[in-house]
Amino acid sequence: MVCLLMISALLVFSCEKEKYESIGTITGQDIRMCPCCGGYFIDIEGTQYHFEKSELPGNFTFDDDQFPLNVELDWKLKTGGCSGYNWIEISKIRKK
Repeated sequence: MVCLLMISALLVFSCEKEKYESIGTITGQDIRMCPCCGGYFIDIEGTQYHFEKSELPGNFTFDDDQFPLNVELDWKLKTGGCSGYNWIEISKIRKK
């Protein structure tokens, strides 16, 4: 009986929930016509960023009628020619 309790406790405490560094809200598509525009808007901790739907990892998908869509994600700022437009690369994402 004690052994069964110990195994149960070990299983419960060893199951750690997957953690994400940020919480965000996908708010819609950027339909502006400029060289560094396009993609989708996402608000993360009060700042608005852009991302490309086609670059999302894994099998994460969403429809354009689901906004606002709350998500948890890991990400980093992209560098390059459009860096002033807050483009990000999302490495991990899931619906919240």
